[in-house]
Amino acid sequence: MFKPTDVQRGMTVRDRDGEALGGIVAVDPRGFTIGKGRVFGKEYPVRFSDVADLDGDDVYLRRDLAHLPGAVLVEGEAEDAADDSADTLKPQRPVAYTHDLTGALVPME
Repeated sequence: MFKPTDVQRGMTVRDRDGEALGGIVAVDPRGFTIGKGRVFGKEYPVRFSDVADLDGDDVYLRRDLAHLPGAVLVEGEAEDAADDSADTLKPQRPVAYTHDLTGALVPME
């Protein structure tokens, strides 16, 4: 169990699978804000009720990346913009995975 008073600016926010989502840029009585970065195109507010646990400087959320509204991964960097390939800087929605009956990992969608 975590205490909301332990959440501070600069901590790293991770989804339930451990994927880094970004750093905390602000904290208020209701929750905190994840800064704009490779996962979120703008600052992303999170309520304390969405937090599963704290581990050192890491805050773990209850959801995985694929189930966070507004999460979009952007592949590539600005210097890759000169590349004419269709894959550069194309937003992609994270895909949730599950195990089938054989134990293989398969996309849920």
